[in-house]
Amino acid sequence: MRRLVFPLLPVLFAAGLIGCDTTAPTPETQVVVEAYLQGGAAMSPIRLTRSVGTNEAYVASETAVRGATVEVHRLSDGGTPAETIGFTEQEPGLYRPDTSSRVRPRATYELSVTTPDGTNLSATTTVPDTISIVDATNTTAVHGDTTRQPSFTITPPASDREQQAVLVITATSLADFGRPASQLARGLTPFYADLYTPDEDSIRTYRTTSSGVRNEANFTRDANGRITTDLPWISVAFYGPNEIGVHVIDDNLFNLIRSQQAQSPGGPGGGLGPGEIPNVIEDVEGGTGVFASYVKATRDVTIQCPPSLAPDECPAFAAFP
Repeated sequence: MRRLVFPLLPVLFAAGLIGCDTTAPTPETQVVVEAYLQGGAAMSPIRLTRSVGTNEAYVASETAVRGATVEVHRLSDGGTPAETIGFTEQEPGLYRPDTSSRVRPRATYELSVTTPDGTNLSATTTVPDTISIVDATNTTAVHGDTTRQPSFTITPPASDREQQAVLVITATSLADFGRPASQLARGLTPFYADLYTPDEDSIRTYRTTSSGVRNEANFTRDANGRITTDLPWISVAFYGPNEIGVHVIDDNLFNLIRSQQAQSPGGPGGGLGPGEIPNVIEDVEGGTGVFASYVKATRDVTIQCPPSLAPDECPAFAAFP
């Protein structure tokens, strides 16, 4: 199973998009957009880079698209711009909004990019409705105990979509990451302890990990439409205090995650033979990448070490009270 990093998705999906041809066996260089709008939060920055060949190293600063004209339009119900936010390049390839603007849940946003060489790129996203956690159970739990998993009930997100609701559950360790990596590594849960290679990985890449997409088969609804979902243990990388995020994601992000998982040997649908692996699904015209949105609600939990671990095997920040 492949780990997902969220909301640090640009780090993950940049690599996924570079090596995956969505149009032809030998793709030409394309402009790659990376932007994730969070409903209710400030407008996020937008990164523009260029794709590289499968045998080339991808370094964001070296592949940055410089000097582009970047705008995001909030569209009215009739599809015309109701608000326009301009963006200015403040670091190579990284464009930040010129004015303070909060992303409106249930609003549709359109991205417009024109590069100095005349390439035009566009994409749209409809932000999911805001949610809140109305109940949380087992907020102190022993890792791996399937009889008392933390669970969260969220308000039903209003939506014009006919598709099922799609969630992503994340866990972000609240441990002090100023500690030496060797100490933090002792706090990794078994699955991630097996993945972690000190000589190749940064321990910080495991700080936020994800369940992947979860649909109606993974949660229940009550008579009022409220959704209750358990915390999948696979989404927890560290013992101790964690912030659990319940995310409702838009169609663009859902399509990208599920199609990328199909390309991963360890993901659902992985292991397909040549010619059978589906293309990454992305919704960018004139380029590639992702312009997507989500909303989230959070709650803190404490994940304790299993009783089978000796006291010296359980890190101090995850010890039993």
